[in-house]
Amino acid sequence: MAQIPFTVSARAARLIGRENVAHSDGAIIELVKNCYDADADFSLVIVNPIKRTIIIYDNGVGMSSKDIKDNWMNIGTDNKETDFKSKRGRVKAGAKGIGRFALDRLGQKCTMYTTKDSNGIGCKWFANWNDFEKKSTSINQVFAKLDEIGKLNVFEQLKKETNNQSILKLIGNRSNKSGTLLKIEFTRDEWDDELCDFIAHSLQVLTPPDGQNKFDIFFFNERVTGKYGKIQNDSYNDYDYKIVATYKKNGTRDLKIVFHRNEFDFNQIDDAFFQREEMREFPYDKTTFKKERFTINTNFYELIGGFRELEKDNLSDTIGDFTFTLYYFKLGSNDSIFKNKSFDTAIRRKWAKKFSGIKLYRDNFRVRPYGETETASYDWLLLGERQGKNPAGASRLDFMIKPNQVAGTISFSRTSELFLVDKSGREGLIENKTFELFKNLLEGIISKLEKDRSTIFNNLQLYNKDAEKDDAAEEEALNIVEEDNEDENTETTKRKNKTLKSAVKSQKIKIEQREDELVLSRAMASAGILIASFSHEFHSIKNKLNSRATNLRNNLLPLLPESKVKNLKNINNPYHLISQLKELDDKIKQWIDFSIMLTKKDRRRSKKINLRDYFNEFNNNWKKKLSDRGVGLNITYETEKAKDYALKIIELDLDTIFDNLLTNSIEAFQRNGFKGNRIIKIHLKKVDGDVEFDYRDSGPGISKDIKKKEEIFKAFVTTKRDNTGKEVGNGLGMWLLKSSVDYNKGSAKLLTPEIGFQIKIYLKHCE
Repeated sequence: MAQIPFTVSARAARLIGRENVAHSDGAIIELVKNCYDADADFSLVIVNPIKRTIIIYDNGVGMSSKDIKDNWMNIGTDNKETDFKSKRGRVKAGAKGIGRFALDRLGQKCTMYTTKDSNGIGCKWFANWNDFEKKSTSINQVFAKLDEIGKLNVFEQLKKETNNQSILKLIGNRSNKSGTLLKIEFTRDEWDDELCDFIAHSLQVLTPPDGQNKFDIFFFNERVTGKYGKIQNDSYNDYDYKIVATYKKNGTRDLKIVFHRNEFDFNQIDDAFFQREEMREFPYDKTTFKKERFTINTNFYELIGGFRELEKDNLSDTIGDFTFTLYYFKLGSNDSIFKNKSFDTAIRRKWAKKFSGIKLYRDNFRVRPYGETETASYDWLLLGERQGKNPAGASRLDFMIKPNQVAGTISFSRTSELFLVDKSGREGLIENKTFELFKNLLEGIISKLEKDRSTIFNNLQLYNKDAEKDDAAEEEALNIVEEDNEDENTETTKRKNKTLKSAVKSQKIKIEQREDELVLSRAMASAGILIASFSHEFHSIKNKLNSRATNLRNNLLPLLPESKVKNLKNINNPYHLISQLKELDDKIKQWIDFSIMLTKKDRRRSKKINLRDYFNEFNNNWKKKLSDRGVGLNITYETEKAKDYALKIIELDLDTIFDNLLTNSIEAFQRNGFKGNRIIKIHLKKVDGDVEFDYRDSGPGISKDIKKKEEIFKAFVTTKRDNTGKEVGNGLGMWLLKSSVDYNKGSAKLLTPEIGFQIKIYLKHCE
């Protein structure tokens, strides 16, 4: 058998160069990274739109003819993967060995001058990228030219390429004997002002802000004087909140988050505000509030509630060291009751348009395209989708930030983060399980900021809200509106205006709260309407599900006796497959019955309900589903008197409460690592005019990673995750339960039993 080698067409160079690098900024960035990898102090980029040339110069270590032959001319070389640290200790930004093909994206021809020898022996390398377009040509039939040059001074070569004295003076005293100059000719793009501005901005966010970078970048346009120069990577200093989360890899997955609150004017806040129960606790107490800075310690499992029980293959161990710096800045002013510091809205909006977004930096260089404005990757954490599902205001405890209100940097290193790997095109990271877990951790960190801010806003609103005064103002405002009296003195008019303003503010808050709830209600109502609309079709489907598996089995038996297939594996045994089909049909039938029952009109009207009758039906509806999962349900009553167990309530509200509790218990029993009896108990008794429902199960209970158990009542809080920490539950079940209880003037109290989950619900008894 003959062995034949693969051949590579010369066109492959164009595929990994010109066609693989989508935009010219990506090509420039790849070449600037090469300057950094060469231990240069700076990289100089000069474009000349008239001559159609680009010059890239650095004062790094340069290359010898051997380096050019062995590495520069070797496509896909692994020298930066095996030798990933420079002599100065830098972790090299490049690793794929294809960055030099970015030259093809920028222009048709390239000449390189480089030297590393202290005695000045250098090299001149030349390539015509059009040579790679010749038909029927293998890549090994295309040649570059290489000549050695004695006493080569690369800076002197730069002087020949530009006579711009301001440029030469700026970097002249930083030139070395070694270095590299690339001259790209016949540029493929039209380097107009718009493209130059875009490149300058791309270079501005290439390295992290806040003085983290030790590498300078210069950019000039020969056609325009004074506009560009040294690239300044602006630090963020006008923000409402800043948090810095730092993780150093450890077995317990602990990390710390440093907060800086810059939003509130402490001097405007009454001392009495800090007497509120929540505001007496760290980190909301008066002393901490005044300092504006504090630190909290947390871990992966608290940030991603429920992940501890679901983690597989020790996935969190693949996350290495990282630092996440996040800035939050609102883009509009708040009501005066929130005691905000002043800021210039116009300046913030202008800055946010240019610099907002959360960007990734590996070894001091940006990993594109994450956080890039006006691209699909701008909101790569899907903060907009998350906030769109729950557009609550800042004073709501389930507040979520918008993507255009944050800027951030995530810094990590390839030396510790081995599982966050570039795609071959250098545009983004491979989206493996580690990357998914990483995103979920970042979302958990962001939620800490959201919780801190909304807790303060919520307490400020409640502190400034007097329910009785609000109601009185609203009532008086209605009377004022209905008056027909235009002959009033100035003092009376002022008083009425003040009353109207107070009433409008009160109504505004109430309307905002109702609108937040309506968004969720509309979504759930739509699902209910859809089910109701197809109820006739569902009945027809249900009837077919009753018999189709049995009919299939009966029709098959005369043709194929079971004895002939009994030795087959289950996957090949038609009778085993029919049994599985019947089990699935039973579950679908049960779901249809359940859904149709919930949409019946009589369940949506308030009426007197005998709880014994209700729970008899409830037990029958759930019996099959519970039995299939090995779950026992025990409903008991304190007394035998039927009159002690009656409510006037919308039956659908009772369904919402107890269907969600049973669903949560069933899912808890199925958590990884849980072993033991699966028992649910509901005990009813009459207590001081209320009916007390004592609900408990024998499962694993509320996740230990939820510090305050009452948080499960918030919308979108869920511990149902997949094995990368991604939410798979909608987080609405317990919120709906609490909303139903509150609507019926009841109360719900979570308890902490030694084993399992327990909640007591109180609803007004009806004689």
